[in-house]
Amino acid sequence: MIAPISLSNVLTVAAAIACLWSIGTQSSGGVVKLWRLAIPPSLAAVIALMLLAGIVEATLIHDAEWALGLVLGGIVGRTRGWLMSVTSDQKWRLVRVPRTIDGLTVGFALLVVAMTDFAGALLDDPVIEPQHLAAAAAFCAGYLGLRALGMTMRAVRAPHVELYDTESAR
Repeated sequence: MIAPISLSNVLTVAAAIACLWSIGTQSSGGVVKLWRLAIPPSLAAVIALMLLAGIVEATLIHDAEWALGLVLGGIVGRTRGWLMSVTSDQKWRLVRVPRTIDGLTVGFALLVVAMTDFAGALLDDPVIEPQHLAAAAAFCAGYLGLRALGMTMRAVRAPHVELYDTESAR
């Protein structure tokens, strides 16, 4: 059984688009404010929780599947975050992130999950069972969350590198 189409389905897709857009600006490489590393994981967590809440016939098995997806995604994301090379400007709280495709791939996967849930609600027949979609979203949220945490921890502990040039900013 699947819940009928509602505003929550539309908001889930909108949050997935925003997540993909925000991770896209980071994936292209360059310098970003440290706090901006938290935007994509926050949006992914909202999506994962909305899809979990959308499971009509929830059971302990469905919750365990969601939690397992979150933990596995977190393990993979933490490893990736710690392996990424980041440089940090401690004075201006800036981070130079490398150009990568993994965040963009996970953001796109999250958008596909949200659109699949939307299509299932629109058709009143699930394309993929909602508990599996919620678990996939939890995997993506765990990956992005602990990847960002790993990059943040590396950036905070990294030696200071001047990333903001006051002369060229004038």
